[in-house]
Amino acid sequence: MTFEDREPRFRVDIQVDCTTRDFFVANRMTNISRGGFFIEADLPLHSEIDLCFRLPGEKAAIGAKGRVIWTYDIRKNSARIVSGSGIKFTEMAHEHRLLLESYLRSLGAGTPAHRERAEAV
Repeated sequence: MTFEDREPRFRVDIQVDCTTRDFFVANRMTNISRGGFFIEADLPLHSEIDLCFRLPGEKAAIGAKGRVIWTYDIRKNSARIVSGSGIKFTEMAHEHRLLLESYLRSLGAGTPAHRERAEAV
């Protein structure tokens, strides 16, 4: 997959609860795509996580499962490394997937300031 083939990521500020058998973290997503999101929290690499979050303007919470696939990020237009975790969605109910995709389409129709491409790290 090339950089150009990657799905668009959108800057967001969405509360998310991440839970495993061993820990619970409540933090905020700072960017999201169809495939996953970034959270500024150090989570164990390869952890399987239960997720719960509510998209802006939605009453229903989205429940999903995810996996920590990387554990740092580089801020766009900067060499500054941000401590955090990249989470890949691994399971999501069909109706929740539809809500997420509708939300992402609405962000994609917004101003360029809200859109960004994931940087290769």
